[in-house]
Amino acid sequence: MQEPQLNRIAVNAFRALFNSCPDFCNLQSTFYGWVAFLATEKRRVVIKFCRQAGRLSQEINSVNRLRSMIDCKVPEILFFGCEEGHEFIVMEWVNGVPAHELPTEPHALKVFSDHFTELLINMHNQPHDQGFEIAENKYDSQITPAFEIWMDPVLQYVLDTDSPFSAELKNHFEKLWDERQDVLAPMNEQPSFVHDDCHLANVLFDAKTFKVAAILDPADAGIKHREFDVFHLNDIRPELNLIARYVAKYPLAEGYEKRRWYLSLWDDAKHASNIGWYDEQSFIYKLQKYHGLSKRTGRML
Repeated sequence: MQEPQLNRIAVNAFRALFNSCPDFCNLQSTFYGWVAFLATEKRRVVIKFCRQAGRLSQEINSVNRLRSMIDCKVPEILFFGCEEGHEFIVMEWVNGVPAHELPTEPHALKVFSDHFTELLINMHNQPHDQGFEIAENKYDSQITPAFEIWMDPVLQYVLDTDSPFSAELKNHFEKLWDERQDVLAPMNEQPSFVHDDCHLANVLFDAKTFKVAAILDPADAGIKHREFDVFHLNDIRPELNLIARYVAKYPLAEGYEKRRWYLSLWDDAKHASNIGWYDEQSFIYKLQKYHGLSKRTGRML
């Protein structure tokens, strides 16, 4: 996919929707696709393209669900379209600074960290009595069978002869799969609605107050377990130690430090299956973290 083509599609969409040409169009590559920022003096929008077919329609549904669950700004989706074979969504442009650019000044860190963890905790505390969500209007009361439905397609991708995963990593993922019952058992409690990708690259903050300004990109949101949010919190700017700040307010079952790496490994494998991303050294690093914590707790599963 050529960026000049996407730039042209974005400008054409802006012109068709608003009957004017943007003064500028800034197209940026992202992990899952491309985002174009377009503006005139009177109007500003974001147009988003995705590398994975069908993900944008999934995001539309997830954005609407997240907006009803969390007490902060979630950008509104204005239009869903397709041009030259490429799907795109036109979204509201929200003012804010990416949270990974948060200044190191202690007051800013405290205000942001407190507000962000409180927003997540309030969202996670909303009741969902039907169970863990395995499909539209379908639920399971137990975490392990739900996890199996979520992740079996990922496992099949990892083990496929055409996948980029090395023989060593395939063997590790087979063992991780065999350990799922023991690892996940402490999570067999009240389900929560989760964003499921809430690292700081998907959060904006207000440059004046340092509070959360908006939460972005909830394409994989759903009713799972709150640890599917928590394990992301230290992915970027780990010195903020957001996991510890969250747990101090809303404790997790024993062993969450180890489950963080277990869930993160499967999350990365999911991204690999979605768009073909692969970083063997990153997988090995996370496996070492996971197994190191297993040894420390006296159990090599």
